[in-house]
Amino acid sequence: MSDEDVRRLLCVEEPPIGWLLLDNPRRRNAISLSMWDGLLAGLETLAANPAIRVVVLAGADGKHFCAGGDISEFSERLREMENAPADGLKRLRTIDKPVIAMIEGYCLGGGMALAASCDLRIASETARLGIPAAKRGLSYDYSMMRAVVDLVGVSRTKLIMFTARQFSAASALDMGLVDEVVPAADLRDHVIALADEIAGNAPLSVSASKFIINEVAKDAGDEAACQARLMACVNSADYREATQSFMEKRAPVFTGS
Repeated sequence: MSDEDVRRLLCVEEPPIGWLLLDNPRRRNAISLSMWDGLLAGLETLAANPAIRVVVLAGADGKHFCAGGDISEFSERLREMENAPADGLKRLRTIDKPVIAMIEGYCLGGGMALAASCDLRIASETARLGIPAAKRGLSYDYSMMRAVVDLVGVSRTKLIMFTARQFSAASALDMGLVDEVVPAADLRDHVIALADEIAGNAPLSVSASKFIINEVAKDAGDEAACQARLMACVNSADYREATQSFMEKRAPVFTGS
């Protein structure tokens, strides 16, 4: 198998950042069944490493994020391709660490579902985003559609799904599909700076905020669980460190405990 024939998801640990890299260069990083499995495995690896405080999901080639599901598998494994995303998308939303999607080039179909399931989406100004399911005789399942609806609302999701358009990064920013748009040459440095900024904060606080925000977004969130996460922060060593460092006029050193 040549390097151009690979279909894999790479997990790279560079504390405080953990990278999950979609690597299917021949198909613009379209995600295959094995890559969905790799996503789950990579998320578990990064979740278990306390030195990793932020996860970045990106294309490995520096050209494209993800052009959708790998259609070379559709004819023989369509049922599996339909069912494979649910667990991976759920884990992106529930991992305690914040996940940033670094979007360049194509972010289409399943790639859009991946990005929508991350906590933040930073796009290159040359990125193209959309869901071409209506041009393929398909739709999204519940978990994939919910990720987009939660992000941009019902009406915008219908516009995306009904038209099957590709949207520019500027249009995606306007409708809320992405959070920031930066020049292509600055994208990686910008994302690393953002990740470092987040990683400098108290990990328990960041993870509690992610959990509580996700609960608030539900129709009936678990208020008691949210209160428990808040109290874990209040009782943490990091909370005491924040107070002590403020009194001593120095930068806090958070340990996640």
